[in-house]
Amino acid sequence: MLEEDSILRQVPAAINPKQALFIDGIRHAAEIITLAYERLRGTLTEMALNPPSTSEIPKVSTRAFLDAWAMIDAIDRFRMLYLQMPGISFSQSEEGIETLEKVLTPFRNLRNVADHIAQRADFIVSRGSAALGSLSWLTGFKVDPITAWYCTLRPGTLRKQPELGKEPLVSTLDWPTDRIIMVAGGHEGNLSSVRSHIQVRVNHFEGQLKEAFTKLNLQDSPAASDVFTRQAFSPTPGQIIKE
Repeated sequence: MLEEDSILRQVPAAINPKQALFIDGIRHAAEIITLAYERLRGTLTEMALNPPSTSEIPKVSTRAFLDAWAMIDAIDRFRMLYLQMPGISFSQSEEGIETLEKVLTPFRNLRNVADHIAQRADFIVSRGSAALGSLSWLTGFKVDPITAWYCTLRPGTLRKQPELGKEPLVSTLDWPTDRIIMVAGGHEGNLSSVRSHIQVRVNHFEGQLKEAFTKLNLQDSPAASDVFTRQAFSPTPGQIIKE
């Protein structure tokens, strides 16, 4: 989603601190979305092509839902920061094109379910949902004709035999795994298709930043980010270190 030399990674130190905070937050959200999706897609692809044993499902499931919910959290954070970024301008909505707010609202709803699961327990149970929700996806295994496994992963206690869901209506497949859907508390979000909407906004934002930095004559200003430090440490005499 972000190129290595993205302007989001080269924010001038002279910029307004509040604006820098928003820019960094948007950048981090985009990076987490990218990494979480790549890992989730890899996990689900492996599950579809090499199904785990019953004893392996809990561990694999934890890995999948860790990345899925990390992505949902980052998507909602991107929404809030992008739409409230000081100084950003938005073009008028074109007919037939959904606004970012509309596209990302399902993920706001999903995050609300996860953040308030205790308060919404009755609501979640009434819809037969699981504590972590459920994931479904398509993984192709045959090219000609294109044939895919339609998979569902639902962690937690089962009160009845799970039913196979209706096969999704799709005309294309981003090989090998696509249409990754999270369902929780009566809400659902397509983790695969949402990325293109966010990518468009990231590209737009990068263009606006480059233009703004040029107008402010900041394009050549010093920029530094992402630092890691370490130093040797020795306990003072008499200091107790508990293992």
